Amino acid sequence: MPGDLKVKRAKAPSGVDMWVVSDYHLARRILSDKRFSRSLAAGPEGAKMGITDPSPESIISMDGQEHAKLRRLVAGTFTQSRIAELQPFVETLAAELLDEMASRGPQGDLVSGLAAPLPMHVICHVMGIPLEDREYFAGHVAVLFDLTGAPGDGEGRTLSLIRYMTSLIARKRQEKKRGTDLISALIEACDSDGKLTNRAMVTLCLAILTAGYETTVDQISLTLLDLLRRPENADALRNKPSLIPQFTEDALRTNPSVTTTFARMATEPVEVAGLTIGAGEAVIVDILGANYGLAEFESHESSRPMHLTFGYGVHRCLGAHLAKIQLIAAIRGVLTRLPPVSLAEDIHALEWKTGHATRGLNRLLVSW
Repeated sequence: MPGDLKVKRAKAPSGVDMWVVSDYHLARRILSDKRFSRSLAAGPEGAKMGITDPSPESIISMDGQEHAKLRRLVAGTFTQSRIAELQPFVETLAAELLDEMASRGPQGDLVSGLAAPLPMHVICHVMGIPLEDREYFAGHVAVLFDLTGAPGDGEGRTLSLIRYMTSLIARKRQEKKRGTDLISALIEACDSDGKLTNRAMVTLCLAILTAGYETTVDQISLTLLDLLRRPENADALRNKPSLIPQFTEDALRTNPSVTTTFARMATEPVEVAGLTIGAGEAVIVDILGANYGLAEFESHESSRPMHLTFGYGVHRCLGAHLAKIQLIAAIRGVLTRLPPVSLAEDIHALEWKTGHATRGLNRLLVSW
């Protein structure tokens, strides 16, 4: 059969038919080929994955120079060296959260106790969102990931976030001495040479919040579940902490919170693995399938290929380094701040999130 099921047809939650690519090398080709457009898919007549998709004005939905301009404005905040400076803050925060859990022991929920508050505090710290506003964010931000389109107050919460971000930017603009946070840097860029409109700044900030929060919450819960399911791994990491970064990479590859990319649409007919993806047809990458499908990933050599959990090409996740230091801090904290922990409920009874763009757990009960 042409394509050998590396490229196949499937129906998205929105009901739209799409091509699905699950081969590693083909996936890298799709994600770096300018003939597959994110902006076309994000447009009014584009192919959507779910009822709720990123705005066409979001950096996630842009191509070419428009995307590159916004990415340059924020890239400096997420360089490996800048993120390394945040590591002590992240590790201290993780330790404090786990100590608070331990004080209420001998059982707790690693989602509400660690996986959810850690990324919220970290992304708010990076962006410059005041401490007193973070509880508000935690109660509103989940609507940005809801794919169900179910009736309720989701639209109202989205509008509330937009109003809040607009107000925060206005307040920061009035400050005599601005901080080193991302929103302050964007205001500087906007005011100095007009590179960014106020509306574009609000949209960009919400896109970064979207990319930096829920995906990391769910990735932490999934990675800790991997750790708890295999006590021998926890023992090995406790005895040799230098193995934690590689364990983190393996967990990102084999159990990612985001399993597919956003859709792209072909701007012209493109042949892929003996099949023709027609102009205007949509394609997504099956990240999990592509990650699993390459034998070289099983090698322990330092030259192993890069997994696709953070994407590939110009849209590769800016926050990859930030997510990794949070995962490492969470693992190290669980291993060192709590006595040996174990799952407190049967694995088949785990409560999974539904109707969201990411995979994750509603709770992860553990005992120590």
